[in-house]
Parts: sequence; C-alpha cells; structure tokens
Amino acid sequence: MRSSITRTPTQIPALAALASLAAAAACDQAHSPPKTPTVALRDSAGIQIVENHAPEWNEGERWTVAAEPSVVVGGYRGADEPADSSHLVWAIGGLAPLSDGRIAVLSSEEKKLFLFEPSGAFAGSIGREGRGPGEFWHPQHLQVLPGDTLVVWDYMFGAIAYFNASGELLRDWRVDVGRLMTSLEKWNRRLPESIQLPSTGGSFFVAAHLAPLGFYPPSPYRSPIEYYRIDSLYVAHPFGRWEEREHIYEPGVPASVPFAPEAHLAVGGDPISVYISNGDDYEVHQFSDTGTLRRIIRRNADPIPITASDVERWKEGWERRNAQYSWEPWDAVMAELPPREFRPAVAGLLVDSKGYLWVADRKDATTSEWSVFDATGRWLGTVELPLQRVEWIGEDLILGVNEDPDTGVEVVEGYRLSR
Repeated sequence: MRSSITRTPTQIPALAALASLAAAAACDQAHSPPKTPTVALRDSAGIQIVENHAPEWNEGERWTVAAEPSVVVGGYRGADEPADSSHLVWAIGGLAPLSDGRIAVLSSEEKKLFLFEPSGAFAGSIGREGRGPGEFWHPQHLQVLPGDTLVVWDYMFGAIAYFNASGELLRDWRVDVGRLMTSLEKWNRRLPESIQLPSTGGSFFVAAHLAPLGFYPPSPYRSPIEYYRIDSLYVAHPFGRWEEREHIYEPGVPASVPFAPEAHLAVGGDPISVYISNGDDYEVHQFSDTGTLRRIIRRNADPIPITASDVERWKEGWERRNAQYSWEPWDAVMAELPPREFRPAVAGLLVDSKGYLWVADRKDATTSEWSVFDATGRWLGTVELPLQRVEWIGEDLILGVNEDPDTGVEVVEGYRLSR
C-alpha cells in the first residue's frame, strides 16, 4: 500500500523557504574557497615533513612576556656609584637560574662564574683564572644540572669543572683528545679545536670542518662542517653536513658579513631532540640523540629585507667589539659581491626547559622575535622578546643579554613568561 502525506497550506510555504535556504547554503559552500589548514603533515622515507602555514594559538592562548624585567644584573646603577664586578659583567658566556632564584652568570672575560640574587645584588663568585682544579683559562659554556650542580666547560678541550651551589668543587675532568681525534679522523676533515655545545650525561657536540683551505676562496664563503655528538665512550654520532657562518676572505678587510647565514644547533627535551638549521631557508631538522633524522620542520614566513640603516647599525656594533677601522676597503669588496636583499630565514635556535623549540626569526639592536614549536614540530605562535640575545628560557622566566648601544656594556635581564 502506498502511503501519502497531506500537507496543509501553511506548511507548503515554510518547506519552500527551507529548501531555498538549503540551496543557498550549498551554493555558498560550492563557491567559497576551502580554509587553509594551519599545518600539513606528510611522510617521506620514514621522515615526517611538517609544513606550518599558520600559528595554532588562538588570541587568548598566546604566551606573553612582561613589559619590564624582573631581574637586572650589570650596568651602571647610578652616576655616583662605582662600577665593579657586582655592577658590570663582561663577555657573558652563559646564564642560568638556580632553584633558590639566584642567577649564575659565566664571564669569559673575568674568568669567573658570578652568582647574583634575584634583586641583582652580588652574591659571590666561583673559580678564578688558571689551569688548576676549579680554575678557568677561557670558560666557554655553562650548564646547570639537577640539584643545582654548575658545570663550566673551558675552551680548547680544557677542564670541565663541576661545582655545587656553594662554590665547592665536586670534580673535574678533561676530554681525552687522543680518543676524540681517533673517533673523528678522516683524510679530508680538519679536526675540531673546541666543544660546540655540551649535552647530557657528559656528552658533547663538536663541529668538524672539511677540506682545509690553504688559499683565499672566492668571497663570500661558507666552509662545510659536520656535527657529531661524542658520547661517554667516545663514539661519534654523526648529524650530517652543514655550513658555517658566511665570511669574506680578503686580506686587510674584516671577514664579517652583516646578517650572515650560518648553521645553528640546539639540544633539549625529553626524550632528547637535536635541532639543526642551515639558516638559509625556514627549515629545521629534528634528530634523535644518536643522529636519526625524525622530522623536518618548515614554516611559511615572509623574508625580512636588509636596509642601509641595518648595515650601518651592524658596523657600529662591530666597531664596539673591535678596533676602529676604515670601511672603504670592506665597502669596495662588498660592492663587487652579489647583493643579498634579505636576512637569513633562521637567526638562532633554542630549546626551553619544557622541551619547546624556539626559532629566532629576527634579531635587532633592542628586540628579537621568536617562533615557538612543540615537540611534534607544530608552530604555536610568535613571541617578541625585549632582548638582543636570549640565553635561557624556563617555565616562567626568560634570561638574556642586552648591550648599551653607546657604551657596549652588557646587562643581564630576566623577563617573566606567561604560558
């Protein structure tokens, strides 16, 4: 039996209106462009490719940084107050907080590890210049391990000294240079002279340069390098071939290039990840600590032009760190080179204490801009920091260095971070 439905006169116009609305919605969907996803994932030979098109943070989810520093160490405190080691810090090689709030500041110039209260007051120093136990020849790296163990790594494979928070020397050891060189020796490799970056469990990274040069190569030049992690048994774990900082090799002129592209290396997270970027493209490779490539992280980013005023400020900063120099020969060399219009896509890498990757998009005289990625390579968003150089990022505190543009005096500042 066929069933039938009888519609009342009042239902017919309503149904027609609903049908019209549905048809209009379908038409709009057909002609509206699809929304671009924030991230695209794909695999290539077992390696995940993460293409980030937009940040994942919504407006209310953005991390924020306080406008004023909560920690200030160094710099002149007043016109009538003398400058001493409690007010000035020089050639800062590393920063990190202790669990009681004190700030450890490694000074390569003073060859000491300074401790400051959160108020900025001087709290004491550790170590002194020398070659003996607990002494530094040219301290290069600072680590703070669980339990507030402070580790200072000296230059040229010098001593690695472990102190407690009171400054007592717990132990020190030296890299077995013979075993290191044996593990890295290769006919076309110039062996490293120092530690590139400390890692976990006493392991460390080195950068080995390839094909030693006995002549001035065409400028600009980037020497190929290979990164290796050296574990506690002196097994070398390779992390591929990259390129060092771009230089000019011309007799009689500064070798430095403004906004030069260079390779960057950062380590952190749990489990440990190793991040490397060549700087030219917005692309970061994420490895395991044994050198297995897990992920390639990319981000859409507009290039940042290099202006004439940018170059002049760079020259002024170069002169503060070096002797006064006549720029005419340098300008003549640069004029002959192909002009570079844009800054490097990646200006630095850092892994915070929670395992997030921070990628420096821009570094200027008073600020820097960083994009934040989670451990899976997703771009969360961008944070502007009132720091020229960022040294350490914790759960709620960021430590870095600013330099007075007139005097060149370095000042350590800490800013509160709200995640």
